[in-house]
Formats: sequence, structure tokens, C-alpha cells
Amino acid sequence: MNLNKLFFLIILLLSNTTLFAAELDVQAFEHLAIQDGGRIKPFDTFARESVQLITGKQNYMSKNPTELVLSWLFFPQEWSENKFFQIKHLELKKDLNLKKEDGYLSPAQVKMNEKLGEIFNNLDNLNKEKKKLNPYYQAAQRLRNQIFLYNEIISGHAFKLVPQKLSHDWLFLPELKDDFKLSFQNVVHNYFSAIAKNEPQIFTQAVGEFKLKAKSSGDYPSDNILKIEVTYNKLRPFRMAYLFYFLSGLIFLLSFRKQIKVKYINYIAYGSLSIGLIYHLYGFVVRSWLTGRAPVSNMYESVIWVGLGCLIFGGILEYIYKKRFLITAATLMAALCLFVGDSVPMVLDQSIRPLEPVLRSNFWLTTHVLIITLSYAAFALASGIGNYGIGVASGIFSGNKEKTKQLALYVYRCLQIGVLLLTAGTILGGVWADYSWGRFWGWDPKETWALIADLAYLAILHGRFTGWLKDFGTMAASVCCFVTVIMAWYGVNFILGVGLHSYGFGSGGVQYVAAIVAVQFTYVGYTWWRYKKTDQ
Repeated sequence: MNLNKLFFLIILLLSNTTLFAAELDVQAFEHLAIQDGGRIKPFDTFARESVQLITGKQNYMSKNPTELVLSWLFFPQEWSENKFFQIKHLELKKDLNLKKEDGYLSPAQVKMNEKLGEIFNNLDNLNKEKKKLNPYYQAAQRLRNQIFLYNEIISGHAFKLVPQKLSHDWLFLPELKDDFKLSFQNVVHNYFSAIAKNEPQIFTQAVGEFKLKAKSSGDYPSDNILKIEVTYNKLRPFRMAYLFYFLSGLIFLLSFRKQIKVKYINYIAYGSLSIGLIYHLYGFVVRSWLTGRAPVSNMYESVIWVGLGCLIFGGILEYIYKKRFLITAATLMAALCLFVGDSVPMVLDQSIRPLEPVLRSNFWLTTHVLIITLSYAAFALASGIGNYGIGVASGIFSGNKEKTKQLALYVYRCLQIGVLLLTAGTILGGVWADYSWGRFWGWDPKETWALIADLAYLAILHGRFTGWLKDFGTMAASVCCFVTVIMAWYGVNFILGVGLHSYGFGSGGVQYVAAIVAVQFTYVGYTWWRYKKTDQ
């Protein structure tokens, strides 16, 4: 009997049970191993990634992600009229005859909307011609991915559940035969029975029996590995880290105010920073252990690494200069990096995926990519200090010329570190390019913008050394030049979308980045106007 028919029959038999009444302990199913996206992972990871893509949230309708995906799988008819395909693009909504306030589509709406087929046909033509998609068709592409994944889930073809002894491949649900088919049918039956009878233990027991059979079938990961990844998913260590970083930064800022005389306030700030750092390192180490490599192969992972780099350089500079402001700036910059990484999952993909073939060299990945992104951390810290410094120099923030001079020195030191690392990383990238592509330098957009950023910061160092740039000029230039880092880091992959570094390409977030850059240049221009006015 086909699994889908089995599900349908069970639903008919238990028609008095609905998904909205279903609240089941699905922990056992969370820890089942599946094959998806080129790697073995716990079902909890697949569920979170799927719910995030389809609904835009990891917890939709306050449901556990695994519970929600099982509801889609076992109760597809119950979800037909429910709106959960997230759609944000206003023009696309208009073409689909949706209201501006409508943020979601239902499966029934998708089937009935005739315009959707025409939009998807146009999308296919653009993809065949290998044209870069504009935001409208990027939104259409995402919607199609959402619909496709949901249909794959309800058909049982979204993930593979049982390993094969003589192969590294696993089997989809409809491919299960004999004992495995009967065992999973028992899981399905006990899922409904557990809800109807309010006896979750019978579902847990059925899942455990199925898992034992799957373990005997082939190469199955250990329970400890699965538990570690599920714990990592639920803990969300990078979110916890930035919350403690923001708290630490706020306490540090309060400690600078003379009227606040709370005893041990610095100990509280450093304690919060330490807790945040523990979460940060835990997440970094676990992600490295799960992937077997340094976690800097995509934009999200590099943002996390840059946040850690800001703390490293801030700590080093504070140790040298004994100025608490430096660790404060580093803490806030680290918090900002982790906040950005956590807040835009549709732009910065948080999922763990296998490396592209060109990246499958731990030595080069560790040396070239880590060093390049570490230079971005130094430049980010310089930009953060520089923004505060030009505010002090122009009178927006309290301070004097001596304080401005100190801040300019800190910026200069950060730039020296960054230029050294970026130059070394660019050279090592050339060596890796010769190893991978057979040429040292080819004016690829990524290579070109790395060189532009390096030359821009070298110009600042030269201008400072020769006296062409004074304190305000050094800090303002460090802020403005960070745009070249943004272009090398984000712009090449998310705006240009061309070149040999195609493994890092993505889409989305352009309007936000453009707005931030515009605000940044406006702020620099305003502080320069104030500075010239007060300097006279």
C-alpha cells in the first residue's frame, strides 16, 4: 500500500482528531537521523530549515518545528486553507491579486492562482538565459522554492530516512519496503493514536523501534552526535552571545558616567562579556566539529567569525593601552555582527551545507579565508571607533582634543592590523587560485575588490604617516573606506553575482545595506561640517 494512501486512511479513521488539537512530545523524532542537502543530520535540523524557508520563522504558530513538519506530512488536507507560504514583495503581491497586508499564501491559493504559472514560466526563461534576477524574480524564486519543498514534504520525498548497507545513499519514505515500511507505518499509526489517546509514550516507543531498525540497516550516526546538533539548534548560542554582549556593552557605557557609582559594575560587565564569549565559542566550536572545517565557507559564518575577531583585537588593544573603551567598542561591534547574522536568515543562510569542491582544502580554507575575514574584523572595529571618534572631534559627543588624538591612534592601530592581514590573505588567495584554477591572478571581481580595499586602507596609512591626514581625517577615512570592505565582502556575492567565487553567491538585503551606507556617509558629512565649523 502506498504510504500516502495509508496516511489518508488513518486520517479518515481518526477524523475527529485535528492538527490544532495535536500537542505531542516529538523529541524522539527530532533525534532521528536523515539524509538531506548532501549530509546526515537530525530531523530537528531539517524541520527548522524547512519551516524557516517556508514560513520565514523557525517557530510558526508557536509550534515546535518538528511537530509542524509532521503535521504537514500527516495532515496535509488540514493545511490546505492555512496561509503559511511567506511572501513580502509588494509588486509580486499585486500581480498575484493579494492585499498589501497579506503576508502569507495558502496551498489552496497557490493552486487557484493562474498568474503564478505565468510568473514561474518567466522565471524559468531568465534562469535558462542565466540572467541575474531582480528583487521581483528573487521573491518569485523563493516562493517557488517554498512551494516545492512543501510538496516534497507531503509526498515523502523531502528527506531520506533509512541508510543502505552497500551504499552511502539513503531511502525516501515511499521507497521503504518490507520491515522498514511496516515499522514506519507503525510510527504513523502511533502518532495519531498518541494524540487521540493523549499517550505520547506510544509514539516515542514506535519511533525508538524504527530507529533501531534503521541503525541495523547501514552507516548510522551515533546518538551523541545527533544530540549535540539538536542541543546546538535549540540553544541558539549566537543569539545568546549577542544578548550578553549587548548587556555587557550597555553596562560598560553606563560605567563611563561619573554620576553612576555602582560598586563592582565593571565586574558585572566583564562577567556578562565572558558568558557571551562562552556561548560564542561554544557555537563556533560545535559548528566546526559538525562540519569538520573552519566555519567560514559562507556569508553567515564569516559574519560570526568577524564578530569574534572584533573581540580578539579589542582585547589585544585594551591589554596594550589599558583603556576600557576599546573592549567596549569591540563588544558592541561583536554584538552587532551576531545580531545581523541572526536577524536576516533569508539573506544569510544559517544552514550547514557541504563545501563546494574548490573549498575542500582545510589548509587553504583556514589560511586564506580566515585571514581575509579576520582583516574585516580589524576594519570593522576601526570603523566603530572611527564613528565615535569623529563624533567626539565634531562635538556631538563629549571629549577634547586629547581624547580625539587617542581615538585616532586606536583607529590607526586597527588599520595597521587589518592591512597586514588583508595583504597576506590576498597573496595566499592568489596561491590558492593557482592551485585550484591554474592562475595566480585573473581580475576576478572578488580578487579585484579585495585589492581595491587593500589599496584604499594603504592610502589612509600613507596619508597618516606623511601628515596628509590628521586625526579627524584618519577616522573619517576609516569609516568611509569600510564601504570597500562591504563591497568585497557582501557586494560581489550579493549585488554583482559574477565571477569564479560563485559558491558564495546569494541574494537579498541590498536595500538595507544601501540605506546603511547612505546614513553612514551622511553622518560623516555632517560631522565634517561641524568639525570645520568648530575648528575655525
